Amino acid sequence: MGSGQGIIDEDALNIFTDGSSYPDKQRAAGVGVRLVWVNEDGNEEIGDYAPTGWQKATVDEMEIEACTVALQEANSSFQDLKRFKRILIFSDSRYVVENYVRAMHIWPNRRWLGANGMPVENIDLWKRLRKEVNKCPVKVDVEWVKAHKSNKHNQAADKLAKKSASMPFNRPLSISETTSKWSDRKTKRGCVPVVGQETKIRIVSREHVIKAKTNEYRYEVIDPDDKSYKDLDFVYCVEFLSRNKCYRVRFNAEQKNPTIDEVIEELDCSKYKY
Repeated sequence: MGSGQGIIDEDALNIFTDGSSYPDKQRAAGVGVRLVWVNEDGNEEIGDYAPTGWQKATVDEMEIEACTVALQEANSSFQDLKRFKRILIFSDSRYVVENYVRAMHIWPNRRWLGANGMPVENIDLWKRLRKEVNKCPVKVDVEWVKAHKSNKHNQAADKLAKKSASMPFNRPLSISETTSKWSDRKTKRGCVPVVGQETKIRIVSREHVIKAKTNEYRYEVIDPDDKSYKDLDFVYCVEFLSRNKCYRVRFNAEQKNPTIDEVIEELDCSKYKY
């Protein structure tokens, strides 16, 4: 097994991947891929790839996409991948490494629903990666590598990802409707207790979840009498709520599956701006 700390698997095609996203540049994003293998003479060979980037994407989206792009690049670089015993992808993303097996073998059998019964995040990207994995004639494993400083190949992948992000010519990787938040706090999933309460919220973004036939909203609490005042969180609702609009709503009482049970009324946002 490759350790990811400078020692590669000589029988495998080792691929170091990285994703980047820059909020200060409207989330311009990119991926970097380095292929490393040992030739017939026992010498290490390297192939680097930095595709054109995207106008907008999250880091998690880019980390998944980097693995997909890596397998596509491997297929185009080698006529026969069976020359290797396996493909070993090194990623410094805990999100990718910890969810890879779930995405390949568990979530597809659960209609891409998580343990809480709601759709997992980044379904389309995980599906794309799974499709590339299934096309490979050899096994594909994913291992974690400590970010950047501990491994020269991971450092190279990081530089390639930044190069990719500097060329954001592709359309945003995912489409969502969003507006600027009022609060100076960061969004934290699950930070607002959901106990069947009524409260007042402002919609910051909306993303339609096709599989579940619902919408996921990022919202901020604008009710000064609410203990979660100014907090930002996510909630599901089948109704269409417009971003930059304020509403009085009633939540359900399922913390693992936060949902708006009732939209009571639309509010005048000018009365609640901080």
